[in-house]
Amino acid sequence: YLIDALSITPDDLRVREELVAVKRAAGKTEEAHTLAKESLNRFPLSYFLSEELDNPNLNQLGNDAERVLNIASQYIRLGIYQRALDVLAQQYPRPMADQSEPGAVALNDNPLIAYFRGYCREKLGKSETEDYQTASALSTKYIFPSTAEEMTVLKAAVQTNSEDATAHYLLGTLYFSHADIDAALTEWSQPRKAGAKLTVIDASAGLALLHIKHDPEDALAAFREGLINDATNVAIYLGIDQSLSLLHRPARERVEALEKYPHMADAPNPLIFELILNLVEAGDFDRATSLFHNHFFPREEGGTNVRQVWVEVQLQRALSLAKQGHCTEALDAAQNLGSEVPGLAFTHDGLEPLVKSARTNHLLGSAYAACGKSEDAKTKFQLATSASATDQVRWAWLAAQKLPNFDQQKWQERLQTALTDAANRTETSAYPSWWMYTAATLEEELGKSQEAEARFQKALLLPDRMLAYHFTRLAQSKQ
Repeated sequence: YLIDALSITPDDLRVREELVAVKRAAGKTEEAHTLAKESLNRFPLSYFLSEELDNPNLNQLGNDAERVLNIASQYIRLGIYQRALDVLAQQYPRPMADQSEPGAVALNDNPLIAYFRGYCREKLGKSETEDYQTASALSTKYIFPSTAEEMTVLKAAVQTNSEDATAHYLLGTLYFSHADIDAALTEWSQPRKAGAKLTVIDASAGLALLHIKHDPEDALAAFREGLINDATNVAIYLGIDQSLSLLHRPARERVEALEKYPHMADAPNPLIFELILNLVEAGDFDRATSLFHNHFFPREEGGTNVRQVWVEVQLQRALSLAKQGHCTEALDAAQNLGSEVPGLAFTHDGLEPLVKSARTNHLLGSAYAACGKSEDAKTKFQLATSASATDQVRWAWLAAQKLPNFDQQKWQERLQTALTDAANRTETSAYPSWWMYTAATLEEELGKSQEAEARFQKALLLPDRMLAYHFTRLAQSKQ
């Protein structure tokens, strides 16, 4: 069959590789060698043909375990297990930093290499126990099985030892990559039930339960287990924050979870920003403000701008003070909202667009009104009504209601036009959560409460952009 295939498709590399291997296995060594040399001249990048010529490029193979696994898998598909075992048992150099993927580990530290060795020994009638035990003790970090051969090998491993947590986790990851979510969760549940302390597994299970099964309660339980087993994984903390937000739990509960992160001084932006905003929602403005000091906030493409978070904290503080009747402090905070703060370099510039937004003007107007500054409040409301951007129309509408000559019909039409635009942007924008939140608030103002709630839920499941989670929680709590 391979000879016939080669005559029809002489440029098919896989046919050539398999024909070489089969000829060699059948004892036709000279024919195999000749075909391998000819084929390697045509396909000089074939690691498999170099292996067949007993001249493997050990450095290149050592740089990427996938290359070794691909060669072994090809032998396994052909049933040539001894050749596969020879490849897997070879000693390879450690990966070279400038020639391998970030995080690449030495082949001896890759659990899939060890599982494949054990599987080949098992097929050859030898003992697989030592290799499987070695594999189960290795880290799964940066290990992403995806192939049919990897599924076969991992199934054999869990059949040999049903308590092998590493094999169960990797098999679950493979099922997940094939969109077989139920099978993935079943495999992941085995080591979790056994109390195995594997990194990533709780985060993987939690994210699947949250985003695919839409089960925030069970997702929260998985994430909470991760606080014990995987305490430095940021995905655990952000997953807890999402789950608690979807379940409408108090801000203080989210704060308590986020503050468990063990390296807060070096916390990445998404985590530190979410902690700050949850502190604001909990009314702890001093603690929220303190977190801006002595912390470097790197700019991230598509990430949140620290200036937006800063303005939001100070704005909510002014509102809170005004509502409590502490008007001297509230008015001082409102009047200095865009001022530079010593020690915070990011306040030197870039605050003005945020301070002049319709939302900020409306909320400042509310603070002034609460403190009896009716003229100042009117000025802010008038400024808010002049906004035309889709994501500011709702705030312009709210401000317009507090001014004389409010035209209900005209503003209803503006809200509907803005809703249509925002709904379209949820599908096309790089910030879908922001536009999902915007569309939800517009639907709410138009009396479409059920549709609005569905969009709020979706906003909390999408990647957080432009403080969408914080604004969604405020909107749901009618703040």
